[in-house]
Amino acid sequence: MSTELLNKPLPAADFKFQYIALSPSDPEAEACKMPQTVQWSKFIKENKTVVITGAPAAFSPTCSVSHIPGYVAHLDDLVAKNVDQIVVLTVDNPFANQAWAKNLGINDTKHIKFASDGGCKFITSLGMELNVDEGLNWSGRWAIIVKDGIVTYVGKETNPTTDVTVSSVESVLAHL
Repeated sequence: MSTELLNKPLPAADFKFQYIALSPSDPEAEACKMPQTVQWSKFIKENKTVVITGAPAAFSPTCSVSHIPGYVAHLDDLVAKNVDQIVVLTVDNPFANQAWAKNLGINDTKHIKFASDGGCKFITSLGMELNVDEGLNWSGRWAIIVKDGIVTYVGKETNPTTDVTVSSVESVLAHL
């Protein structure tokens, strides 16, 4: 269960995520690039604050209207509260996540990455999966704050298809 994560190290083990870097200075920003693969255990480090928020699917209604736009709109507020990185995590492929990020106005992944956990392994290890059919899991809707490798906030929506309360950027900002 997700509350078991609180005040403990993020169980990163050998889990990995993928994302496609975006940069306004990149002349090929519109071209499809190959995704970068990053190991969570190397990404979550001491002296670093990371917000990870899970979304059921790129371009889905609640994710695209009520949930993730808040993180984009409050990106400067999160950085002002010493958040080093925000990761929007889905089980979608990195190309869909890159397109979704661009659609939401992201042109730089310096502080926010739209990442993929294609096999839902990391998300499941956190207890944040949403079972949509036998053997088929998506990410639920959730948010966690990790400071110096320790989980300091966990918010998992009871109804992940429509609710945006404990996973909202406002809840995260209140707990930083």
